[in-house]
Amino acid sequence: MLESMLSATGLDFTGSPELFRDLQNRGEELLISAGRRLMQRVRSPFVLIVTCDRAEAIAEAPVPHEALERALLLNPIAVSHARYSIPEEETIRHAFLLASGIISPLFGEDTVQGQIGEAAAAARIIGSSSPYLDKLLNMAVAFSKRMHTGQKLRVFDQTIVDAVAKRVKGCRRLLIVGSGEAARAIAAAVSDRHDVSMTLRDPSKTFLTPPGVAAVPYEERMEMALSSDAVISASSGLYLTFSSDEISRLGGRLLFDLSSPPDLPDTEGIIRIPDLGVDEPEKRRIIEYVEKEAEKEALSYASWIGRSRSMPEIGIMADGVAYEAMRRLSGVISSLSLPEEDDRSLRESVLDSVRKAYIAKTIGRK
Repeated sequence: MLESMLSATGLDFTGSPELFRDLQNRGEELLISAGRRLMQRVRSPFVLIVTCDRAEAIAEAPVPHEALERALLLNPIAVSHARYSIPEEETIRHAFLLASGIISPLFGEDTVQGQIGEAAAAARIIGSSSPYLDKLLNMAVAFSKRMHTGQKLRVFDQTIVDAVAKRVKGCRRLLIVGSGEAARAIAAAVSDRHDVSMTLRDPSKTFLTPPGVAAVPYEERMEMALSSDAVISASSGLYLTFSSDEISRLGGRLLFDLSSPPDLPDTEGIIRIPDLGVDEPEKRRIIEYVEKEAEKEALSYASWIGRSRSMPEIGIMADGVAYEAMRRLSGVISSLSLPEEDDRSLRESVLDSVRKAYIAKTIGRK
């Protein structure tokens, strides 16, 4: 069955974010241009997904890593360490977990929903998708919305807050880098016993700082760190808060990195969450819940595949013909060098016309 043939090929940005800086926040523009290049190397249907922390092709046949990397205009040798593949038997479940945000470095983020929606739309426009991939991504987005509506997925366990508070007892001045939920929880827990400052990237959001905590501009973090006894990094960005040289200047201070992905260089002496030796019961509960629901959703998708194979619907067949027509015409349309808006309009018109023509012809024969 098709559900056992889907596979995922990807690149993980988190280890070397600087190599993938140009791929971030490009939206549909990148998905369409890179998708067209990938179509020249891959003949099977695929959907290209680019999030803040990864680029991934989910396809009906394995996509070679080098094909994906060249489509993204990356040097295959330079990024080979970031490659990963998802086994065929895990790909469907993986799509649901990816959409939920629980496998993102920023645990439980919900921005992946929109990024997967953009991926599905771009794949339809260039004709690289299929009715089966389209269905999978639509189900993944709906699944993510259901998970985030029913549960608070972005959790930060109190056990971590308590462990950090215990470690900094002997410190007078603390700098907390970040202003998200984790940073605010720690700041609130230690503000009554320490002189605490918290960085803000946006000066207008001083309301985020808990009572008794001083808000400082993010750009002044090094100056503030030098006058602090402990620095606690709890930001949600992909890029390092301090360079290796800056970390060396902070020697003698307690340095915590509670960010995921890591926010401080891989330097000896930095205390990370695993070093705290605490359980994370709330995070573990969320993971178990979402994984269990993802298993159910994967079975639901498999059931849909079985029904569509045994009794093909005209709509599914029409979508398949429309995608194949667009795949064959994509290069011709690109060669017209139309303005972006006209190019998109023409592609949508072709998809819609082919789909309607197939349905009309099939109904006429019947």
